[in-house]
Amino acid sequence: MRLHHLRLLVVAAMLLVLSACGSNTTTEPTPEPTPADSVALVVNQGTFGQDNASLTRINFRTGAVDLDWFGAANNGQKLGAIANDVALKGDTAFITVTTSKTIEAINIRTGKSVGRIQFTGQSEPWRITIVSPTLGVVTTTNGDGIAIFDPTTIQLVTTITTGPATEGVVVRGNYAFVANSGFGDLRQGEPHAGTIAVVNLTTRQVERYLNAGPNVRELVLSDDGKRLYAFYQHIYSQPDSLQGIVEYDAETYQELRRWRLRCGGSLQFYRGSLYAFDYDPAIYSAKNILRFDVSQQTVNPTSIPLPTGTTPSGFVFNRRDGSIVLFDARDYQSNGRVIVLSSSGQVLREYECGVAPVRAVLY
Repeated sequence: MRLHHLRLLVVAAMLLVLSACGSNTTTEPTPEPTPADSVALVVNQGTFGQDNASLTRINFRTGAVDLDWFGAANNGQKLGAIANDVALKGDTAFITVTTSKTIEAINIRTGKSVGRIQFTGQSEPWRITIVSPTLGVVTTTNGDGIAIFDPTTIQLVTTITTGPATEGVVVRGNYAFVANSGFGDLRQGEPHAGTIAVVNLTTRQVERYLNAGPNVRELVLSDDGKRLYAFYQHIYSQPDSLQGIVEYDAETYQELRRWRLRCGGSLQFYRGSLYAFDYDPAIYSAKNILRFDVSQQTVNPTSIPLPTGTTPSGFVFNRRDGSIVLFDARDYQSNGRVIVLSSSGQVLREYECGVAPVRAVLY
């Protein structure tokens, strides 16, 4: 026992000596990791006819808001006119600025511009998706197709014609699905208006067209990529016409189901369910978000109420906690709001943002 106690005393003494020796050494504290999806980069369209599109950066963890983050980080440089979408590749965000005919690439840590793609002619970038470090796809609206670009070099590669007035786009494997809206009444009589083009990204050819509906505008894939959903909007010259959502098998291209109702777009797919705005024709806006449990054979959408007094212009899910990040455009002239809702529609937090927020990425 005495030998055992002696050993313990020796070990304790050595620990004290080591501690004393280390007390003069300065060590850096371990930085606290930023939680996933704690920052939202919000794309603000701006006012039509004005050069005031902007980016707002919101840190959900600290509550800090940088209203015009791009301008502040780039010595007052303007983002451009009418921004519409954003996609991420690593530390780089790519923002489509439609009327200015540009894709702006920025570093998401600093907000600084790292490159720009300039379009010419009728091509106006609209919806964008990043497929790989060397492949990005963007619709070109009046350019009537898609543009392929390299996100690493930030260079335009080629364009592919798909149909009149392209809007939504998603990519599954080697194929891009492109919504040829036809701009509703404006170009509905042109070939392939109201269809979804299936583009082989290797051959860069359209292989087939899927019938959708007039003014097909938005596309989204299920989480497993096996289902494709398309939103088509009613024709304004036919006020009684219904809009709706179409479900396709993304592998066989077969139409599976169709829901004809006055939904309002902003398609999102999250945890096995499809979501869209519930359009109210009396107020030309939405009062609810519709949830479609597409795992059921018969789907009866349920409603998530939206806050009163808002002008919903889009929403996304925070996939870290399941909350809904709602964009409130207010009057489309003054600064809008980002409202964080619970999954049942309860208001959790609010943040100011720029004019007419429409899209966001969370990281």
